Amino acid sequence: MKPFPIGVANSISANFQFDPIDTIDFARQGDFEIIQVYLNDALLGNQEVLKQLLKAQENFQQVYFHAEGMLNRAFFESDYYRKLCRFLEQVAEPKYIIHFDEHAHIDEMIDLVEKLNKGGRQIYVENYFQRRGKEDAEKNIKKFQALFTLTNSLGHTIYPVLDIPRLFHRDLEFSQAESLEWCYKLLNFFGNRRIPILLHLIDASDDGHDRLSFAALGEGYIPYDDIFGFIAKTAPLIAGVIFEFEDKINPLQSRKFIGAKMKKM
Repeated sequence: MKPFPIGVANSISANFQFDPIDTIDFARQGDFEIIQVYLNDALLGNQEVLKQLLKAQENFQQVYFHAEGMLNRAFFESDYYRKLCRFLEQVAEPKYIIHFDEHAHIDEMIDLVEKLNKGGRQIYVENYFQRRGKEDAEKNIKKFQALFTLTNSLGHTIYPVLDIPRLFHRDLEFSQAESLEWCYKLLNFFGNRRIPILLHLIDASDDGHDRLSFAALGEGYIPYDDIFGFIAKTAPLIAGVIFEFEDKINPLQSRKFIGAKMKKM
């Protein structure tokens, strides 16, 4: 299996008010290939930082921008979205991530994808859960899959972000075996369609995902040995891995874990 790029989100700079410049410096020094920056409204108003973000693209294979909001009409009609578009117009290969909204009607999301998918921008939709409980979680995942099936059948290309830890969060009320099965199903769903998947990863000592419980991949409760074994066996297209820890030690240790797994692929 071809090696995939590994990177960090600016969440790793939590102790520095999530400063993306601090993240860039760490990622460059640590030889990470990609980074992800959460573009909140305040950051979009900071022209000096935006200039540095544009320049940073020279140092990485890809810079992903995480939008503030969800895939719904409120996002599309917001002043924030207009600011985001103005910034992305300056990016050579603009890629931005937005959370899936389980409350939005599927027809509305398909219509929005058509409108958002312009100007050379690549949209990445991340699995996201707002309701609690197993029944609603299963409906959410099936609706998430339907969005990709229907948009792609209509010729509108969007890309998935698979946040694996979210599938193992206690709010979904899945057993670990059920969470793992849904993880496999989603990897197969996109893998069979040869759609590149961007992975968001952390590990933790418990299923509440509190910052203080964060652990390097392979040291927490999420069964990453099984997950990467499945990835090695089924070979889905992995666009890259983004670590969303809120510290700088766990990403380094987690990269070693993935490196060891990739040698076996």
